[in-house]
Amino acid sequence: MLAAVAGLSSLLACGDATTAPPSGGDGGAIEAGAPSAEVTVHAVFDLPRGADTEALSGAAFEPATRTLYALRDNAPRIVPLIASESFDAFTVGAPIALTGHTAQTWDGEGLVLAGDAFIAVTSETTPTVERFDRTGQRVDAVSIPARFASQASNNKGLESLAITPSGRWLVTANESALVSDGAPATPTKGTTVRILRRDTASGVDEEYAYRTDPRAPGGGGDMGVSEIAAVTDDVLLVLERGYQSGFGNTVKIYEVDLSGGSAARVEDVPALSETTPVLDKRLVVDVGALPPGSASHPATQPNPLLDNYEALALGPAQPDGRRLVFLLSDDNASRTQVARVLVLAVPGL
Repeated sequence: MLAAVAGLSSLLACGDATTAPPSGGDGGAIEAGAPSAEVTVHAVFDLPRGADTEALSGAAFEPATRTLYALRDNAPRIVPLIASESFDAFTVGAPIALTGHTAQTWDGEGLVLAGDAFIAVTSETTPTVERFDRTGQRVDAVSIPARFASQASNNKGLESLAITPSGRWLVTANESALVSDGAPATPTKGTTVRILRRDTASGVDEEYAYRTDPRAPGGGGDMGVSEIAAVTDDVLLVLERGYQSGFGNTVKIYEVDLSGGSAARVEDVPALSETTPVLDKRLVVDVGALPPGSASHPATQPNPLLDNYEALALGPAQPDGRRLVFLLSDDNASRTQVARVLVLAVPGL
């Protein structure tokens, strides 16, 4: 499936290889327009409570087996969630223990399937990206530019991981701005992060500036990029997730196209600012604006569909041409949150 990913082993010594951004183009405008067509809720499935379903923070979908593999962030485990034929229910399979990982403190945040291997973010702030075989044994690691470790802000480092359908590119991003790049999101301004795209064959890196929406009003709270999914080599879905005490979560999915983002290339920019051009983005869906149906939630939420969604994966196309998209929530092992699979039907993917 992903022959190009065999080149990952050659990346281990690649370090911070980069290329100069192409010249020309204005870029940088944030275009958060309305979705181009209707997104609907295909299914809402709350997982049974238990150790195997708590703290699920990354996901990868395997079409051949209808399995949504979920990565726990509080234990080195991948939990298979096997979908029903209609993708409206999920059965919890036997967990796969991840062994040989190098992270001293486990913090699994992103997961992809690359041929016969899993690739996972195993530490958010170190940061560490490692490859495991299907039995869970560590194979090797992928080097990450040093700035993502030395400049990570608190626990706001690498939160996402995607691989493009061709296998050419591995993609990740920091959750909130690096210390050198600016401040976290406020009620009036978003935070600016770097989307890192690594060529799996050559090890060449590209970085693109991306700005989130502001967070909800009030004291405290946050907003950041919690996951990325790759539609093509250039088109990405970006999951923005926020939380505000007394309000609840904010969850939106945006689409960006890196092929037109030359002005937002920043691998040679040591520090970003409010004037740094950023990628244009198009709103695909605001989960908080969807009809909740019979969904319920034990805590305050502006919409009971909402929770702490940290995982995003692309599913199969449906007969009407829309594509299923899976969102998976991290319940933080809390009784006031829900371990939930939200399945959306999205046109145009």
